[in-house]
Amino acid sequence: MPRRQLILDACVAINLAATDHLEGIADTLQITFLMVAQAAAEVGYLRDIADGEQVLTAIDLTTAASETLAIVELQPAEVALYLELATLVDDGEAATIAVAIRRSLELATDDRRARRLCQERRLAEPLRTIALLHAYAHTAGLTDNQIRDVLARVRDRASFQPARSDPDIKWWNDHIPDQS
Repeated sequence: MPRRQLILDACVAINLAATDHLEGIADTLQITFLMVAQAAAEVGYLRDIADGEQVLTAIDLTTAASETLAIVELQPAEVALYLELATLVDDGEAATIAVAIRRSLELATDDRRARRLCQERRLAEPLRTIALLHAYAHTAGLTDNQIRDVLARVRDRASFQPARSDPDIKWWNDHIPDQS
């Protein structure tokens, strides 16, 4: 069965990297994640604890296997659309949306402005971090404790808090205590 391709923006890539299960998620869901170079450049650090102190750990996307994650460059036919979209959203989201439109790829973003722009451009509704994690947990048959661990890593290491309007917010809340 061929793997489907899903283009990620930086925020979703950071969240998935925080799980320490990027390869497992890709394999379980039979997805090859793609990132445009502009979005990959926006991926920075995770927050970890070492010797009782918070430290920043650089995210290294180059260690992912090619069937897990591939970095792609804008093609000449995508540059004009990218420049147009960059006046409306950040560079990484603009490049990601431009590639999704021109290459007819499915997209994942949690960014509200990017999601609205996708709707305006009549793209399929983008996937969100929690939808990917929910599908992974279900398909992999993770226990409640394993799910809680994965979600806590995303919350703590990536400083991610899902929008209250996220369709999977109940699933998130059922598995991870609120720390507000």
